[in-house]
Amino acid sequence: MCKVLPIIHAISGCDTTSKLYGVGKVATLKKFIDSQILKDLAEIFLKGSLVEDIINAGEKIITFLYGGAPIEGLDVLRYKKFANRVLTCKEVIQIHTLPPTTETATYHSLRTYLQVQTWIGGEEIDPCDFGWLLVTGRLMPIKTKKQPAPQRLLSIIRCNCKTNCDTRRCTCRKHSKECNISCGECRGQSCMNSMHGDINLAADELMFDSS
Repeated sequence: MCKVLPIIHAISGCDTTSKLYGVGKVATLKKFIDSQILKDLAEIFLKGSLVEDIINAGEKIITFLYGGAPIEGLDVLRYKKFANRVLTCKEVIQIHTLPPTTETATYHSLRTYLQVQTWIGGEEIDPCDFGWLLVTGRLMPIKTKKQPAPQRLLSIIRCNCKTNCDTRRCTCRKHSKECNISCGECRGQSCMNSMHGDINLAADELMFDSS
């Protein structure tokens, strides 16, 4: 256990690694004491290991700490916990309370390895190869290289106009898009920047012409 204490400290959160939400150091220590699997996985962080092995071991450890089976992976565990909360929770689910994604755990594991190797006087490695990015002379942690959501969701634009969506202050109109059902006030039904608005405008013009 003395050998794996640096891994326990780093992976559960220290000055150079992120803290895992809802996973305390005491609970992490107890799980390592009770699990030979975790001790075996921790060995990867104590020697010169391949990046793929570090990422794989790190994800399995974090999955275990969140109560999942190491074989299922973080993305599956994250989905299961989200689905369970949707069924049982009456409040809005805070995304940060879920287990991290595989992508974010990748960089967390690499930073953990770098820190452990520094503590034990291991191999000298480049931080930029292990979860850090050099920005204007300072090292900044890489959180993820993926988008926060699929592009088809990020491209959805909606407005929350209090008026008739008839000026470029309307977010939808500004981006040359019609208002839709996700818009806050008009719901794409009762404004001048929707198909229904054009129909209503045409109807009004027809009535005016007739009179």
